[in-house]
Amino acid sequence: MDCFCTIITADYLFFARTLHASLQKFDNKVNFEVLIVDGNVEVIDEHLQIYTLENIKESYPDDFEKIKRFESDPASNLRWALKPLFLKFLLTKEKFKKAIFIDPDIHFYNSPFFLFDELDKTDVLLTPHWRSRDPKLDSENFDQLFTGGLYNAGFFACTPEALNILDWWLEVCSYKMVKSQGFYVDQAYLNLLPVYFPGQVRQIEHRGCNVSNWNFIECERRMINNQVLINGVYPIIFIHFTPGTLKLIHSGKDKLLDEHLDEYTKALRKFNPHFEFETSEKEVNPEKPKNKYIKILKRKFKL
Repeated sequence: MDCFCTIITADYLFFARTLHASLQKFDNKVNFEVLIVDGNVEVIDEHLQIYTLENIKESYPDDFEKIKRFESDPASNLRWALKPLFLKFLLTKEKFKKAIFIDPDIHFYNSPFFLFDELDKTDVLLTPHWRSRDPKLDSENFDQLFTGGLYNAGFFACTPEALNILDWWLEVCSYKMVKSQGFYVDQAYLNLLPVYFPGQVRQIEHRGCNVSNWNFIECERRMINNQVLINGVYPIIFIHFTPGTLKLIHSGKDKLLDEHLDEYTKALRKFNPHFEFETSEKEVNPEKPKNKYIKILKRKFKL
């Protein structure tokens, strides 16, 4: 039995439900596990399972003690540090054979279930950021290869054979969760996995996975036969709608993702009819109607 999972604060339940619905388009019985770090809610859906922080504390009190100091920051450091522990919980207590963690600001456009097949070949599956390799084309993203990590921690897939890696990841998160001096909260630690856990880690080569602002150069969007393909080859599997991604689309620089954002916005409004993105006036593209995307996400998701 396989599952997808995410970690949220209670006010972001509608994001999780939207994410779940995007997966259900490809399998209406998909197992989707949600950890809410600051409360509990009732959702009547047999394929969406809600867990609370108490479930994690009761199951792994010693492990949780290592990151307990982050409880005062549930929306950021606690959520990020909990990833390896929640995955461990799902693989051991809930007995899932394969688990894929995804950030709640992700939306699926084509079936991702081939990724579970990829886990037959490895214990951990990562998505590279695919930031620009050429500083002359995109110096900001080139520089972030050295400061933000090679892999994006908004996706992490693993099997029970990766428990040693999950325990290590938890340990280093308990050591330091900062965005300076080469550290980037939970994310930059993933750079070390292929080095210290050889043979257990692979990266996804499908460039349609984790499409976002950071890979705008290396993952070129092309319209071919009325379909957006990445580098003319890969259909879009999922887009990571970070604030940077929203801003790039909204500015008109990533216009081939306009329809994808429209679909995402409509999907969010099914679970939150009054939802709007937030932006400042200076970010509004004067060539577009000002009410097309009124707002960009207020919460600062990790880039």
